[in-house]
Amino acid sequence: MPGRGSGLAVGGIFISALAVLPLSGADAEVALTWFTVGPFELTVSLAADRLGWWMATLVAWIALPVAVYSVPYMADEAGRQRFFAWLSFFVGMMLALVLSQSLLLLFIAWEGVGLASFVLIGQHHGQAKARQAAFKALLMTRLGDMGLLLGWLWMLMITGTTQLPPFFQQVEDGAFTAGTLNLLALLFFLAAIGKSAQLPLTAWLPEAMAAPTPVSALIHSATMAAAGVFLVLRLFPLFEHAPLALAVVLWVGAFTALIAALVATAQYDLKRLLAWSTVSQLGEMMLALGLGGPLGAAFHLTVHATFKSALFLSVGALERATGTRDLRQLGGLGKRLPWTAGAFIASALALAGFPLLSGYWSEEELLRQAVSVHTAWGVFMLVLILLAGIYIGRAAMATFGLAPQAVMPANRRESAPLVGPALGLALAAAGLGAIIKTPIESMLSFEAGSATLTGAWTLSAILASLVGLGVGAWRVYHWGPAPALGGWPSRLVVIIHGLVSGVARAAKAGALVLVWLERGFDGAARSFPTGIDRVSRQSDRRPIGTGP
Repeated sequence: MPGRGSGLAVGGIFISALAVLPLSGADAEVALTWFTVGPFELTVSLAADRLGWWMATLVAWIALPVAVYSVPYMADEAGRQRFFAWLSFFVGMMLALVLSQSLLLLFIAWEGVGLASFVLIGQHHGQAKARQAAFKALLMTRLGDMGLLLGWLWMLMITGTTQLPPFFQQVEDGAFTAGTLNLLALLFFLAAIGKSAQLPLTAWLPEAMAAPTPVSALIHSATMAAAGVFLVLRLFPLFEHAPLALAVVLWVGAFTALIAALVATAQYDLKRLLAWSTVSQLGEMMLALGLGGPLGAAFHLTVHATFKSALFLSVGALERATGTRDLRQLGGLGKRLPWTAGAFIASALALAGFPLLSGYWSEEELLRQAVSVHTAWGVFMLVLILLAGIYIGRAAMATFGLAPQAVMPANRRESAPLVGPALGLALAAAGLGAIIKTPIESMLSFEAGSATLTGAWTLSAILASLVGLGVGAWRVYHWGPAPALGGWPSRLVVIIHGLVSGVARAAKAGALVLVWLERGFDGAARSFPTGIDRVSRQSDRRPIGTGP
């Protein structure tokens, strides 16, 4: 049956989404002793603690509409059954990742997510672009994964366990030096940099646009790209005792958020624009974590998953209707594709922090945390809100409000099976923030920012959002879909690729050194028995007791 694979995938994800709901507050745990050697016992476990339950719910309920969307989207695609098999594996590994209480089990799920993303990004493996994007994602994230591998191995050596609760208790009790904590945290953050596409390991995420749209929606919202932010959230009891590592998180997040937002203003491809937006938004979350604000990061991660998945699904429906996602070939589609336009614009406004939509509430929490640390960080957050309004306002105006440019057959209509999931997620993007802004603090046990936002800060955030949207739309109205801030931000991509090349050269040099050392040790190991054999043969030729 041609629909069996998709039905099993959607059904399995639906059951998972229902199964996680009653786990709220249950603190259910499943532990397994993997092996025992003398007094040493290696235990791995899954547990629905508050953060794990929250993320599992988010993953499952974002994955469900994306899976439903995938059924008609992939109907005529080659490799359809393979796609749904790996989609199910992808979601399953992400659920295991967020529920893991053991760093060993988390690492296994982490690698599973990376493997699934490699296959899904390369779904159209007959195209060179898709193959290159898949390998780039695999290799660049693997550079970061070395940090997680070394981190949990070192943790096992110094604590005798990979279980997180006893490790956090030892951290709280002061069992480790500051240097040990900082180095451990930096190793784990290296893994987060790779998965969440932070500088310098940024370039793989925009290139992953070669994947089918449902894959892009999942990677950018609640799965792979979000995994890095989740890792820092999960290990925050370590990071808050590692000030040097937390400062690195802060500055990497700040630079990534700013540079990626600037690059997004110069993109013509809608999916690539959204990809750079994701990099910037993830940078904001890292910035919040670096400022000591896990609540703001978790809040923004949640609402970002809704509006970013809705935006990608809207672009997929738009591309199926018009055959393009190039802003220079779109325009005037608000009347032709009203439901798609509604889903896209509602989600775009949420991304821009438009008043009372979900992004507004999460940005308010991020701003509160920034202001509580220093006024300069509050101003920096306002700049990021302004830039988000500019690039998404430009995208919305060029697609739906400009004079018609798109070539769309007169008999072509919106596809309800494609638009429906996008609309559902757009509704969540509009209202979710207001619903969860009060209970999220008690649900996650993270403290809100200590500062009380004055009316001036709140008004400034609203003005930054509105001015950004206005500038983006005004530029398109007067000059068409040209880059909102001119062409210079696109040159930043050259710098980013230079950073990537530098990292690649350093990794290659390190690999060559390791190969040289390995060959040296191997040669020494092979020479030793040969030398012993020669000495033995010489000794055998001489009678005992004779002289030389």
